[in-house]
Amino acid sequence: MLMKTTLLKFYFILLCCSVSFGQTTFAPLENIDPNTGEEPYEIESGDLDGDGIVDLVMATFDASGSLDFVKWYKNDGTGSFTIQPTISSTLTFIDGLEVADLDGQHGEDIIISSQNQNKVVCFFSDGAGGFGPETSIDASILAPGEVKAGDINMDGDMDIIVPTFSEFKTVWYEGDGSGGFGPEQTIQIDAGGVDTPYFIDVADYDGDTDLDVLVGIFKFPAPQRIEIYYNQYIESGSTAVTWIKDTQSVDASATRLFDISFADVNNDGQLDIISSDVTSGDVIWFNKIKNGTSTPTVISDASIISNPAAARVMDIDGDNLNDVIVTDFGSADDAIIWFKGNSNASPDATPTTIIDNNFQIVDIAIADYDDDMDNDIATVGYFSDTVDWLSNNLFTLGIEGQTIEGLKIYPNPVKDILNIETGSNAPIHISIVDVVGKQLFSQTIQSSANIDVSSFQNGLYIITFENSDTTFKFLKR
Repeated sequence: MLMKTTLLKFYFILLCCSVSFGQTTFAPLENIDPNTGEEPYEIESGDLDGDGIVDLVMATFDASGSLDFVKWYKNDGTGSFTIQPTISSTLTFIDGLEVADLDGQHGEDIIISSQNQNKVVCFFSDGAGGFGPETSIDASILAPGEVKAGDINMDGDMDIIVPTFSEFKTVWYEGDGSGGFGPEQTIQIDAGGVDTPYFIDVADYDGDTDLDVLVGIFKFPAPQRIEIYYNQYIESGSTAVTWIKDTQSVDASATRLFDISFADVNNDGQLDIISSDVTSGDVIWFNKIKNGTSTPTVISDASIISNPAAARVMDIDGDNLNDVIVTDFGSADDAIIWFKGNSNASPDATPTTIIDNNFQIVDIAIADYDDDMDNDIATVGYFSDTVDWLSNNLFTLGIEGQTIEGLKIYPNPVKDILNIETGSNAPIHISIVDVVGKQLFSQTIQSSANIDVSSFQNGLYIITFENSDTTFKFLKR
């Protein structure tokens, strides 16, 4: 669904010369869960019940050591979320949360790492709108950190990657496609017991089609480091997975890493690396040559947000260029800001505020939650103990119907019959086109019309009015 949405957005933007759309602003924060449990720390999105709609899952990290919660929120497709039965309330110190389809059925599954319970577990979507019991992936891993999923050995099945803080190594588990996993296999290890990996990301950084691993070394005293480990599956010419560390660190001067990821920050078609340092206040992107130099560029510093948490790279203004979104782990600065992306260049130096509150937003998830063709933001408030979301108003779409000078179009979204009231007895010719400009309906109406759209495919459509620049958008479900 996410890929489909991206493609539709691309085609829709091609129509911008004839279709008006709003500025990149966000609607007021809308609460999803007013009481998550103490200190919600992780949030991810995915189709958790297999209905083709993007849902949310959240995990708390109660620093007091009390039991944490894993909860999910079902989306009806318009951004209206309902709290579902709690998935788990028996885990503690949840440091990793990932969403992926591990068994090839029902919906996407949930993977969790528990730092002090020394285990990695998963919860399988059960096909009935819920999740099964906790299933062990590894019950003897010491202090696991973040967890990611990806097809490491290119066999079509999802694998799991985890760093282990107390064992000084990063490991992966081969999935069998049915929800089972093999024993741990080593990606990175420090036999000297100094390097403590904690943060990871997974992507094909060197462009050879197999997945590489980014590792953040979280050690004290500083400096902390970021390293790349290249998957040699393709190079080996066999079914073996081996790893080679890049000869030069991405960064060896971090104070306290909080977030690292692969991303195309400068929009040149090649992956870069971005990190946030919660102590120094720096959000930096690195143009890293394989086994060569790593050029850092500061996006945001302590003068903007003194304690940055999440740093995400995503297009939020609909121009097909990645932007950078940064959140505040403190309470003194703007809670979420964004830096506009540029083609083959660093993002703009001056940020725009998305929201300002004291929630301590340690994590966000970005996706199109209301299916209106733009990327929205879901948040967890570490201080407020809430899950909330922000609707992106780039493409405005009224859910209760749109009204301009007596003109009404409803319901929106629509399933079968679209009602149009013009507020005038004068005849007017209207057309309905899809996002690639294909005309599906053309008729002159007077005063009102009831249009049967039941045969339309689900998606976004545009109504145009003859001799008028006014256009309206509606969703068919």
